Amino acid sequence: MLPDWLSGRRLLIGTGLVLGGVLAIVAVRTGQVESRQVQTEPVEPTVSPGAPRRLAKALTIRTITERDPAELDSAAFRQFYEYAARSFPAVHSALDTTHVNGLSRLYTWRGRVPSLAPIVLMAHVDVVPIEDSSAWTHPPFEGRISDGHVWGRGALDDKASALGILEAMEALLSRDVTPRRTVHVALGHDEEVGGRRGGRALAERITAKGVSPALVVDEGGAIARGALPGLTDPLAAVGVAGKGFLSLSLTADGPGGHSSVPPFRTSIEVLNEALTRLRANPLPSRLTGVADAMFEYLAPELTLPMRTLLANRWLTAPVLRAVLNRRPATRATIRTTTVPTRLDAGVKDNVIPTQARAVVNFRILPGQSVDEVIAHVRAVLDGLSVQAEPIRSTSPPSVSKIETPAFRMMQRTIGQVTADSVVVAPYLLPGRTDSGYYADHSDAVYRFVPYQLGPDDRSRIHGPNERIAVDDYRTVVQFYTQLLRNADRLPTASGAEAGPNG
Repeated sequence: MLPDWLSGRRLLIGTGLVLGGVLAIVAVRTGQVESRQVQTEPVEPTVSPGAPRRLAKALTIRTITERDPAELDSAAFRQFYEYAARSFPAVHSALDTTHVNGLSRLYTWRGRVPSLAPIVLMAHVDVVPIEDSSAWTHPPFEGRISDGHVWGRGALDDKASALGILEAMEALLSRDVTPRRTVHVALGHDEEVGGRRGGRALAERITAKGVSPALVVDEGGAIARGALPGLTDPLAAVGVAGKGFLSLSLTADGPGGHSSVPPFRTSIEVLNEALTRLRANPLPSRLTGVADAMFEYLAPELTLPMRTLLANRWLTAPVLRAVLNRRPATRATIRTTTVPTRLDAGVKDNVIPTQARAVVNFRILPGQSVDEVIAHVRAVLDGLSVQAEPIRSTSPPSVSKIETPAFRMMQRTIGQVTADSVVVAPYLLPGRTDSGYYADHSDAVYRFVPYQLGPDDRSRIHGPNERIAVDDYRTVVQFYTQLLRNADRLPTASGAEAGPNG
């Protein structure tokens, strides 16, 4: 039998060898990561000087969304399309225009080779209502250009995309460009309420008879600085998937009566415990799928500590989860989120309500299902007298491919039109867009518009003081212009690359 001191020494030696081996593996894996960025040269800007003014004018048109189609101000949407026809005469002369369910528009630019799979550029022209116009620096429907920005509801979400696409096509038509592939421009009118009459109908029309688009580009990701610790360059986050959607109604019943003689537990208190349980017991975070692909693209571009963390996820997953869960924006990319969005209880100060109701919204990770989330909720609420019933749901759309010519073309286009060096990476969109209606018809559905989102800009989307920098809008127009040129160089089904556009 070995002496105690010798056994302890051998244990220390063994531990040291194991630790040394782990550190060696970590060092090797960190050193082996290779950049997945595409090298590009900037292109000469070709944006019309009047483009920002045309966007500003479009923001004065009150195309406000409503869930009930009968409540829509149809005249405002017609006014928008009449304005577009006046502003982009070449587009409206050369392209086929189809009205879809009255208030959506499909523009079709016929390609020189009709047999090639088309591309689809998407946007929506509806905007969310204004809660308090007094909170705005400039009135939300004035279309003011001030302090280097175009201000107004829809500036970011999503009239910059709609006008930017039309600006790009107008410019190319003025140079007698005809695309090799057919280009569909799908402008929806109800994206903010699910796109069922607009975006879905447009997608069904485009993909009829088994058509599979070679590329679909919609709103979604943007350019952000300081998106992740250790990333010094701006991040261009290209959405390759969205999340599913589930709204659950939680209803708690209890004894009513006068507030002067309260029962031991009211319906409000039961509902409050249910909400507290759900927030305290979210579905687990996942570093697989889109998150794993994003880390592969980001790791080579990070400074050493974070590069080590991302390159060795087999070891560092718990730490990485903790880092990502510190920020709402990054937390939403690795888990199904849970948040109460509506509460309803009581009719009078001195009356105890017999029923309390809440709506809880979930944004579901790809790979999880609506049924899985409902089962999780019911398990967490087990023992409480709370009924959980789905109101509305949409399954997570399919994830688009990344290691493809189409994604590399997106990388190249972004690099060509952005002034700064940017890191392009795949990304999971925390919400949904109408692009989900194409996910079963194309494996190249990407969600990205190249405007920059600063720390306070996310709250402007659907909030007060929505605006877009004039320089960013010019980049948006240049992006669509260059995208149309580069899309013609996508390989055909036979694998051959097309020649230059024009």
